[in-house]
Amino acid sequence: MKFKAPFLEALVLVILLFTAGCTSSAPQQPGSTQVATPIQTLAVSTTTLPTASGGSTQPGPTDTLPSATPVSVSVEKAGTYSTTIITTFDGGKGMSAVSKIDVRVTRPDGSVVTGPLKPLKGETIELEGTRGTDRVEVIILMNTGMQYKVVDQQMPYKTRG
Repeated sequence: MKFKAPFLEALVLVILLFTAGCTSSAPQQPGSTQVATPIQTLAVSTTTLPTASGGSTQPGPTDTLPSATPVSVSVEKAGTYSTTIITTFDGGKGMSAVSKIDVRVTRPDGSVVTGPLKPLKGETIELEGTRGTDRVEVIILMNTGMQYKVVDQQMPYKTRG
């Protein structure tokens, strides 16, 4: 009987603590209202940048990543009769040193479409190309602040035959 009394008291105390936390509210000032705080979400967006002089569709030189931090990125057009350009981060030993990846598509008319690629193995980004030959550039920013252009190539439109 003496054992049940402390147990019941502890149980009642726990129940009171749970209900007190659930039903209490912060005191409000007269005339004030509570405002809901929005939850931040990460949205993938692309930007189309028209250029007055036109972006070049001719590829330039690429950089070599340091041998201590190799990573791999692949780029392809989605398929026959598709204008979608798919860029995939394949990972590598140096993926923990990558802080940001930007993908830029320069269209034959000179317009530029850009988008971010998350530095997580298997992540992809799809950017809209054209029925012509598009230029694709992938720029990697490392945690050290160094920036490397690892892909700069032309992506022709695929047709059957």
